[in-house]
Amino acid sequence: MPNKPVNIDSSFLKLHKDKRNRFRFILHWFNIISVSFLVIWVVIGNLVAYQLEQPVLIAKNELVRQFPRIEMTASGLKLKELIVKLGTTTMPANVGNDLSSYVENSTTTPSNSLQTYLSAQSQNITLIRALLLKNVMPQWESFDLNMLLNESPFDQRSFLEATNLQGLLIADAIIHYRAKETQTAFDSLEAAWKLNQSIREMPTFISQLVAIISDRIQLRGLRKINLVPPVWQVRLLSPDIKKHFFAALKFEAFMKYRLLRNFPLRKGGSERDEKSSSILSRILQPFVQPYFTLYAVDIWQVEMRELELIFNQDPCAAIPFMDTSQISSWNILGVISESRNYVQAPKLFRRQIDMELTEKILRLREVASQTGKFPQTLLEIDSSVVCKNLQYVYQPSPDGKMMTISVSPQNRPEWLVEREGDIPLTFTTKLQDS
Repeated sequence: MPNKPVNIDSSFLKLHKDKRNRFRFILHWFNIISVSFLVIWVVIGNLVAYQLEQPVLIAKNELVRQFPRIEMTASGLKLKELIVKLGTTTMPANVGNDLSSYVENSTTTPSNSLQTYLSAQSQNITLIRALLLKNVMPQWESFDLNMLLNESPFDQRSFLEATNLQGLLIADAIIHYRAKETQTAFDSLEAAWKLNQSIREMPTFISQLVAIISDRIQLRGLRKINLVPPVWQVRLLSPDIKKHFFAALKFEAFMKYRLLRNFPLRKGGSERDEKSSSILSRILQPFVQPYFTLYAVDIWQVEMRELELIFNQDPCAAIPFMDTSQISSWNILGVISESRNYVQAPKLFRRQIDMELTEKILRLREVASQTGKFPQTLLEIDSSVVCKNLQYVYQPSPDGKMMTISVSPQNRPEWLVEREGDIPLTFTTKLQDS
């Protein structure tokens, strides 16, 4: 007898079909909702990011207008040629060490190796000095801030060869002054100042660091020369150093903004990096760009508020935590990668104190050259223009033949500490013949 076919439970098939249809239904609507959210995110997200980005772009354009494009001048080109002949970048290590020791320490005579080098390069140094004195401010580099803001941050010029040239000019000034060749010494000081100003007027952070290093060399040289032209007293208290440093930190904030905004689609954020980005990066860009733009805008806003706060208050006054700007809680990447440029400000403030102390030394020496002794007191000799509550301690000898002036240890901020290589915060000298 033939076997009867097995009956399949129709209810089981129906249940399986219903589950499959239900899954398809859920998947269908999930896709619709997901695509809708993506569309909303791309449209609304990019629109919001565009609106919030406008103040950044306006501020960037304003900074660019403050520093118009400058082309290298003929005198600047000649200066570069002379620097190459001088060989500041290929200076023997022992000569470089001897140069630093002679300028920064209390050495009375240069070493034999340094004297030999200076003698061999005396003609080039003379030509450089004459070139710097003859021209208002030789522009030895083409400078375009707008172009720099669109380049990789790792492509910037270092200007480190200028520090060696600065040392040579200051050493030349000290040597000529001690040889009673006063005018030549003053000319070398003037040339060194013009060289440093040409670098300081470029609002990049690296140029400001180089200028601050050169300031240290100049200040040590000024303290070794008994009497310098009064114009140096004005220069040492000039607010320009703070103005240029502030502009440089703003420039760094814009560079950082561009880098964060375009990360990780374009490594450096420049047009060159954009052209080399992958196809996948270009496909993903509309979806991830709103977040990275908002992330970068948030960090830029925080840094701008911090800079305004720090540079508009007493540098020696502590900033309460409640007054500092904080990165938004939603900005997880910003919290993780937080690194602010304002921490560089103490480098500037420390140099301003060094300049202020040196200015007081120059004033006291000027009075001593006129009266034959250091004064027992001098107007505002114990007060500070840089820091409101900072005091200086001036101690002349009873006969006025010697004096010591120092930064009072009271009310010193944390950044005003003496480290190896810093200019001392105490200066002692005897009355000398001019």
